[in-house]
Amino acid sequence: MPTTPSTTVRRRRISLVIALAAVVVLVLLSAFVWPHWAVKGQGPNAGATATAGQSQGQSAKPSPRIAAVPLPENSSELLKAMPDAVSDFARTKAEAATDWGTRVPVEEYTLVYSTGHDGEEVTLHLAQWTKAADAKQAYDAFAAGMTGKELASGRVKAEGGATGVYVEREVAGDAKTAQALWQNDTVVFQAQGPKAALEAFYKAFPL
Repeated sequence: MPTTPSTTVRRRRISLVIALAAVVVLVLLSAFVWPHWAVKGQGPNAGATATAGQSQGQSAKPSPRIAAVPLPENSSELLKAMPDAVSDFARTKAEAATDWGTRVPVEEYTLVYSTGHDGEEVTLHLAQWTKAADAKQAYDAFAAGMTGKELASGRVKAEGGATGVYVEREVAGDAKTAQALWQNDTVVFQAQGPKAALEAFYKAFPL
């Protein structure tokens, strides 16, 4: 077919339209596909920033600001089982005791734990009997002598089973001081201190 001037003009127009369309496509691709340009916040730094923010929001596990006092030489296995630290409390004293001697325990100790701050000291008495039934009788007798307002009570559980009971009460006549008593198999524990410190201590105590 012979080429006419009108045909040539039409072809040029079509070529120009195709060229403009190609330019538009390239611009769009560069805007939304080329990294770190029009699409903001989708690069690798966006995820890193979120992760860093979450890490900063996590609180560190509490740890004591003071060092634990070493246990006496030739300590029994029971005394060795007592933790050096409980949350941010460190052991500052450990010695044999006879406070519960009338109940004839096999062994008995008094320990003191502190955060190093004034007013955050907890005294812990513990004693062990040969049988869990004897420990329960001692627990019941000690619990009967706790006459302050009850704050909490329940069962002590270990490895999915109940190994004893516990109770927390205010010290009679002193609403700022509390004491917790609990039995774990053949051992009975009694802790006393300022209410907030005592609750933080015995709820974190591992035995």
